Amino acid sequence: MKIIRYPHHRPLSSDTCVTVGNFDGVHIGHQALIKKVVEEAQIRRCLSVVVTMNPLPIQYFSGRDALDILTSFKSKASLVAAMGVDVLCVLNFNHHLSQMSAKDFFNKILVGGLRAQYILVGDDFRFGKNRQGGFNQLLQWSQQLGLQTKSLDSIQKYQKRVSSTHIRKLLKDGNFNQSAQMLGRSFNLCGRVAHGRKKGRELGYPTINIELKRGGFPLHGVYVTHVRIEGSVYQSVTSVGLNPTVGGNAKRVEVHVLDFNREVYGQTVEVLFYKKLRNEVEFDSLNELIGAIEQDVIAGREFFASYKGELV
Repeated sequence: MKIIRYPHHRPLSSDTCVTVGNFDGVHIGHQALIKKVVEEAQIRRCLSVVVTMNPLPIQYFSGRDALDILTSFKSKASLVAAMGVDVLCVLNFNHHLSQMSAKDFFNKILVGGLRAQYILVGDDFRFGKNRQGGFNQLLQWSQQLGLQTKSLDSIQKYQKRVSSTHIRKLLKDGNFNQSAQMLGRSFNLCGRVAHGRKKGRELGYPTINIELKRGGFPLHGVYVTHVRIEGSVYQSVTSVGLNPTVGGNAKRVEVHVLDFNREVYGQTVEVLFYKKLRNEVEFDSLNELIGAIEQDVIAGREFFASYKGELV
């Protein structure tokens, strides 16, 4: 898959089938859009294109941490590529793009830049300055140029519309079964292992520390997890939070890998979340913290011993 960035990339030289959206999480609703565009591109013998924004509009207007992001850009690109997409077009969401009218977005980006012949969007699609454009305008302008534009109905799960917003709520509520059904996979975090403060090692529970670079993160607390390191999967218990008992002041992801004692600094690992054990607590002493970690590890082992389903 080729990644191009607007406005720096010159117009494409081939006709395309296009879908547009934030695609945060690349959930099953997003996957339905992408699958349909890939299929249509194969029929028409043109390029399949997914258009997304970086940063997301809400991050541009309200700050990087204003939204709890489900997937980093790198993870989003990897998921999109795995579906057979030819081109991922990344719009640099800045002042210029935020002030662009819906008509200019259609003419300059979809038609002029991407040579769209087929456009597919979700049923809640809005575009242009102040979200002024919707499907009806898109359809009208497309018909004037002889292009085909369609809208795909949203998917329902558990009597709820599948959306990134609802998945964030499920994750915050600790409902990992329903969130996995809506994502089409377990919620995960990929990141590089960085040097930490070695506090876990001092307490007898060494951790691998993962850099958070995606803006806001929807989880906070202690979780039962798997961690994938160099292709192998290990049982683990993961803390996401500030670690106030040991003077932490920034959100960290710290993974205690069960029965594992290797150093993996600099490697990229994947953490898969299955169950919330407890909220983050500021304990009165280190002994209380150690006792809580002991119970977390016991609960993690019990979870894996009793779980009969497919986890990874």
